[in-house]
Amino acid sequence: MNRWLIVFLLLAALAVSGSAMGEVPDDEEIIIPKIELSREFGLPGSADRQFYFPQDVKIPLSGNLETGLFSIFVADSGNNRVQRLDDDGGFMYQFGSFGLDKGRFNAPVSVAIDFNYRVYVSERENNRVQLFDIRGNFIREAATGEVGFRSLQYPAGIDVDQWGGLYVADSGNDRVLKYDEQGRSAGQIGGFGVGLGFFSKPMDVAVDKERYLYVADCNNHRIQKFDFDGRPLLSFGQMGRGPGDLFNPQGVAVDDKIVYVSDSGNNRIALFSKSGKFLAVFGEKGFGRGEFNNPVGLAVGRKGSLYVADSGNHRIVELNVTY
Repeated sequence: MNRWLIVFLLLAALAVSGSAMGEVPDDEEIIIPKIELSREFGLPGSADRQFYFPQDVKIPLSGNLETGLFSIFVADSGNNRVQRLDDDGGFMYQFGSFGLDKGRFNAPVSVAIDFNYRVYVSERENNRVQLFDIRGNFIREAATGEVGFRSLQYPAGIDVDQWGGLYVADSGNDRVLKYDEQGRSAGQIGGFGVGLGFFSKPMDVAVDKERYLYVADCNNHRIQKFDFDGRPLLSFGQMGRGPGDLFNPQGVAVDDKIVYVSDSGNNRIALFSKSGKFLAVFGEKGFGRGEFNNPVGLAVGRKGSLYVADSGNHRIVELNVTY
């Protein structure tokens, strides 16, 4: 066979395989999602239900009205507080203010709620994660001490699995830290690099029901997937602006079938299957309805709702995703 024909066939095979690298995925259900704008809420400011560069949003999906069922928790970074809103977006209460003391914040960038209805908050400038009860009363610092002779540096996105394990994107150290439900270190994943399993400024984490971990590897312009033991399985996305490309992704969330990505540099939300297949994209740069200005944190709600911290527009956007 002509050697140039062989090269052509190899290149064609690589093109068909897409941008996901790592394990070969099993056959999976074909998903064709439909994305619609549901609502937006919030205005620039520091009053109730106003935001200043919000960085994250989370929706507890268990509990009750007191503990947080379907409430909306927002890491209101520029105002150094966390706001809790009800299911309709109405203000309930807030906690935190600027400072270094326990219970205060300096640039809170992510929030996570565990099965005991406790709230974790990561702070970029105070280099720490704090734990609160559902009403915002300080309990203790989390993710403390050194791991691998290094302490937290510019912690970013956090998530909690259904067994209470805490995952922290330690962006300044290019790694993800794991802690058990008692707050004890359970190891680290990554280190600086461009290969599979390494990071360049990881900005967010998400854990699914099977305890697979998804990491927004910001400066490598990709999402990486790991098993529970921290073994890298695959990555998807590459720097660019086309379908399936990413540019400095800073947020990731996951449900039973879809991985949602804040494609922050492209000012849009991208959807992938769990094996890394590109599915759909929504949004573009702007300040109008359905437009974004540096979308960051994401949260999966009930009945197909997806919440987006539209940071540069100082608001929370709710999308409806059906498939």
